[in-house]
Amino acid sequence: MRVVVKDKVAGYLEEALGKSVELSSLSDDTELNTLGLDSLLTVNVLVTLLEDCGVDLGQHADSLVTPSTLGDLYAIADRFVGEPDASSGETDRSGESSRASDQSEGQSDQLAYYQAKLAYETDSADLRDALAEGRDVVVIDGRSSESYEAEHIPGAVSIPHRSISQESLAALSKTPLYVAYCDGIGCNASTKTAVKLATAGFRVKELIGGLDWWKRDGHPTEGKAVQEHVHNAECGCAG
Repeated sequence: MRVVVKDKVAGYLEEALGKSVELSSLSDDTELNTLGLDSLLTVNVLVTLLEDCGVDLGQHADSLVTPSTLGDLYAIADRFVGEPDASSGETDRSGESSRASDQSEGQSDQLAYYQAKLAYETDSADLRDALAEGRDVVVIDGRSSESYEAEHIPGAVSIPHRSISQESLAALSKTPLYVAYCDGIGCNASTKTAVKLATAGFRVKELIGGLDWWKRDGHPTEGKAVQEHVHNAECGCAG
């Protein structure tokens, strides 16, 4: 990570928080809310960074994905913060610079795509770890109340997506990260739940595979119709 990028990010964070911020001892997976940034301040930091870098938000709408960790913010800054001009007297002599620029833009677009996936989604192993570590995460079951009562992820809150409104969300804090789930890949209740939560200003991710993959990975469930299931709970990507 370029020093100039970290310095830029530190400056934006200090401006938003109104205090000095020391980032050298913090890992890239440090969540921004632990630094005191709520969702609104995070968006303000992002927009200020992009505007200062002269980013056309119409052409780079993908860059408006709200970062949740320092690493996310570093990656966005690294994409748009310019390199120091080490050859001010040289211009594109043979078209190589133009081709390199096109390649760099393509790589940046690809990077932004994968960053967006991680910003929008989580899997059962990561959710399990987040809950076990006591992170500020709230699991939302967007299915019907009957489905929730039959079987659900332990600790999940039942908010059927059809019932979501500003009034039904009024008692919820916007500080945690919300993870929405439904039955699985054949159900889109989690997507509808995530859309409504995001529209209301909540930070939200969707659980890949929903309750089905949660159980396939061997994680426990609660409810009236819980059946014993035994699967390997270790994520294969951990190695």
